[in-house]
Amino acid sequence: MAVAIPTAAAAVLGVAPLAHADAGPYCLDSERNCGVFYYNSDLKGSFTAFRGSSVSDLAGYTFLTSGSGKGQAVKNNAASFHNQSIDQIATVFFHSGYSGACDTFAPLTSGDRLHNTYNENASMGFGRSGTNCYKWN
Repeated sequence: MAVAIPTAAAAVLGVAPLAHADAGPYCLDSERNCGVFYYNSDLKGSFTAFRGSSVSDLAGYTFLTSGSGKGQAVKNNAASFHNQSIDQIATVFFHSGYSGACDTFAPLTSGDRLHNTYNENASMGFGRSGTNCYKWN
């Protein structure tokens, strides 16, 4: 019952409930998995780093750093991506729940303009791949 009240209050007030993945302005040196979404192409503009675990729905997350796009939703607004993971692929998916067209990034690889998920990015998974993915090596 205690969990339902904050969620219901958030819905009534029009505020998104808190997201569960660890997101911040930067990747931490100690993190094995970290993927960074950028608001603009060429890894520019505001960005947000997702650390440690996959994110099945990017709703509720915003671009955190200064620059173009700060405060905008990450979901369906990212133009470029960097996989800072040293040993895991990272895949950006068109739909929530890790489905649809996708862009897959080898470790330590960037995409200056997302191919299949440009401004249509809804989830991101480490160590996951999908069908119909554009491969960034």
